[in-house]
Amino acid sequence: MTRSSTVSAVAVFLLALAFSTGDAAAADGPGATAVLKWKDGKKAVFLLMFDDSAPTDVKTVIPELKKRGMAGTFYVVPGGGPFKAAQKAWETELPGPGIVYANHTFTHKGTTTPEQLDEELAKCNDGIAKCFPGLKQPRLISFGKPGGVPWTVPKEQVDAALAKHHLIDRPPFKGYPINYKTTEAMLALVDTALAKGEMEYNVFHGVGGDWLVTPTEVFTALLDKLEAHKDDLWVTDTISWHQYTAERKSAEVKVLEAGKDRIRLRLTSKEDPAFYDLPLTLSTQVPPEWKQCRVTQGGKSTTVPTAGGTVRFSAVPGAEEISIQPAGGK
Repeated sequence: MTRSSTVSAVAVFLLALAFSTGDAAAADGPGATAVLKWKDGKKAVFLLMFDDSAPTDVKTVIPELKKRGMAGTFYVVPGGGPFKAAQKAWETELPGPGIVYANHTFTHKGTTTPEQLDEELAKCNDGIAKCFPGLKQPRLISFGKPGGVPWTVPKEQVDAALAKHHLIDRPPFKGYPINYKTTEAMLALVDTALAKGEMEYNVFHGVGGDWLVTPTEVFTALLDKLEAHKDDLWVTDTISWHQYTAERKSAEVKVLEAGKDRIRLRLTSKEDPAFYDLPLTLSTQVPPEWKQCRVTQGGKSTTVPTAGGTVRFSAVPGAEEISIQPAGGK
């Protein structure tokens, strides 16, 4: 290999490395933009899921998550006894930032016909909508198939029903104490997520009580570890993870203008913007003299400091173009 071809190969490698790590600084000049793998440049993702509207969700889990400012996805059963026993709490007291309800069917009694499945999904969605009247409808909702009950509807018909009701099937079930038996096994999930730079999760039932119980000390140990790695982990709900992943995979950034006083970008995704409207995190190279930037999209502006010749910000795919200008002088 000649010296010139070696230099070219190294240049290509460095450019590929810059985009794979989400760092646009090594790319080719102002305006060069990378879509970061995870929100805010986090290294990995962790999902906390909770099934069956368990009473300990009301007593222990949600208060603990709210205290820590953590997100959780709750697969509720609005027609089941535990939900009805604490209906006022589920409908008016528990909803809040980070507390996301998901579809676990209306009664958790299983389905044997497409018609029964349709009713179970629709009534559960209606129950969730009643708890969050301010959220747009329709919207994507996570779905978790109930276990231990008859479920004989063919997969093709299940998939069609999920699509009809805008439901996204969650990852396969795994959780304490079925798949994990010790605190160490639970905590290792966090290490795995960070090591791989991917998503990990655990599905809980009862915490400190109820059924399929996770001891409270195991649960809080997991939360403590997640909190200790908050700078590197995006702890989010299942639908937000799904939206970010889908949008990122088909995202494209077009540089409309890259001048000394302004950079204009257009961010697009192949996903339907009516349902996939979660902001992606971008990293854009700017002129080195810009110390902070005003980033504008759709009439909304924010001022962001630069770091290493780049500015990091959030933008919605398919929305208005993005404008980046120096703020407060260069």
